[in-house]
Amino acid sequence: MAYLSELLGRDVRDVKGALIGKLKDVLIAPEGNGHPYPRIVALAVKRGSNEPTLIPWGGTEDLAGNKIILQRPPSTSYPPAGTEIYLDRDVMDKQVIDTHGFRVVRVNDLELAKIGDDYRLVNVDIGGRGLLRRLGWEDIVENFAALFHREIAAHSIAFTDLEFIPRGDLKVRVARHKLKELHPADIAEIIEDMRPREAGALIGQLSDEQAADVMEELEPEFQADVLETLPSEQAADIVEEMEPDEAADALQEMEEDKRAQVFNLMEPEESAEVAELLKHPEDTAGGLMTPKYLTVPSHITIAEALQRVRVEAPAKEAETIYYVYAVDAEEHLLGVFSLSDLVLASPEATVDSIMHHKPIRVQVDASHEDVLESIAKYNLLAVPVVDAENHLLGIVTAGDALDLILPEEWKIKMPRAF
Repeated sequence: MAYLSELLGRDVRDVKGALIGKLKDVLIAPEGNGHPYPRIVALAVKRGSNEPTLIPWGGTEDLAGNKIILQRPPSTSYPPAGTEIYLDRDVMDKQVIDTHGFRVVRVNDLELAKIGDDYRLVNVDIGGRGLLRRLGWEDIVENFAALFHREIAAHSIAFTDLEFIPRGDLKVRVARHKLKELHPADIAEIIEDMRPREAGALIGQLSDEQAADVMEELEPEFQADVLETLPSEQAADIVEEMEPDEAADALQEMEEDKRAQVFNLMEPEESAEVAELLKHPEDTAGGLMTPKYLTVPSHITIAEALQRVRVEAPAKEAETIYYVYAVDAEEHLLGVFSLSDLVLASPEATVDSIMHHKPIRVQVDASHEDVLESIAKYNLLAVPVVDAENHLLGIVTAGDALDLILPEEWKIKMPRAF
């Protein structure tokens, strides 16, 4: 095996021993045959003050010695195909995503190993040993640690467990299938360590639905920062897939011009829901509520109510289906009952006979402290929000109310029904 930090600057000589130049960089490229580790395809060799020359990798060279000896005459230069990765320029000191540890780490060194007749990139060193190796202190520190019967831990990650973060002119574009298979909360944990533009580049590689799920795991300020880095049309597509209250919070934090662009590109139905929420201050019941909830008329039978819950679209979109709200034709809130009440009731009974006729509710302009107090006092998973005429406008879930007062490290997402 060989480490890139130890190879850079080495003499590169031809088969007769004549000096060609100093190794400036190593180029690797993925293969179409599905091999998990990319192979060396060329060496960038510096000759005096000239620009580095790309020399094709013959496949039989050895990197184990203190010089690199080419096995073929360097008579032709390597023609780049555009898919190559320059290990020193593009990867060393860059940030990568550890898809097993769900974190962003920095590349301190790169390990190349001989597999068959080829040298391939197999591991990425993200630990202190890699830094010591680059400084030339690895052996000294290792000997010193041995005096105290200690070892310097090696901390490497297999290349196959990494995804590269596209940044600036970085040309690394590794397959993202592993990242897409992660839970949205794990992806969110990864991108919280990034700058907004880097996070936006990664979010932009996901489907709109998955991107929306990831965005909902982030704080509104960071949501807005990330969305502002995306093209307005793409940002609008993602916001449309978010829960309306989450979308409203994110838009509220965006710059006015960008917010208007994104809002105007949204589908009318989604933008109308969000517009209604944006009318209310974000720390009030109206600003916290979601319009995704379940309602049924109070006069229908349990069998009819169950059928509505099973087939109607609002039931599939509701943020929580634990509570069902009874309303009249003008959407006045008349009562509430739980899904278990509905399932256990006689099919011939009416909704009016099983519902609580005096449901706990909050006014649309109630403060978030009042909302939280109602949820805590009556041990609710959600509380309905009404206007002065008792029209049902939305619900505030316990999770959304708690998010306003809990420290960042304590915040959790309330479980959702799938």
